[in-house]
Amino acid sequence: MNLRENDQAQIIILAGFILAIGIIFFSVILHSAASAGHQTITQETSDVNYDFKCLKNTYGYVLRTVSNRGTKNPFYGTELAEVTSYEDQMIRLYALEGYAVTFAPHDAGDYDPDARTAEATISLSDGETTYIETATFDLK
Repeated sequence: MNLRENDQAQIIILAGFILAIGIIFFSVILHSAASAGHQTITQETSDVNYDFKCLKNTYGYVLRTVSNRGTKNPFYGTELAEVTSYEDQMIRLYALEGYAVTFAPHDAGDYDPDARTAEATISLSDGETTYIETATFDLK
């Protein structure tokens, strides 16, 4: 088979077209892989944030329940023992999900009888991200 100069130019153009299609195809695949990784990281971070909010809400409910709607100090006497028991249960439950939860030690001064509020420091970690917050809970 004898190629003329015109045929050689057509083969070069066809090869360039095939190469361009290949480059576009691989760039789309690379972009999809990078985007999926970013979405996964964002989802995992928002899951930890959501779990921390759930932990705070649950802890606030526990403090309200133990204090009998703000009439008793949840960080004193038998109420403190009950709060500590709930804390231990929450620590074990979150450990099953792979989280480390800690509650700062409490004293009677963390409760304000006039405002009926309690203050507590909560920490939640998944090994990479750690959330620590000192929150004031309304016990009314």
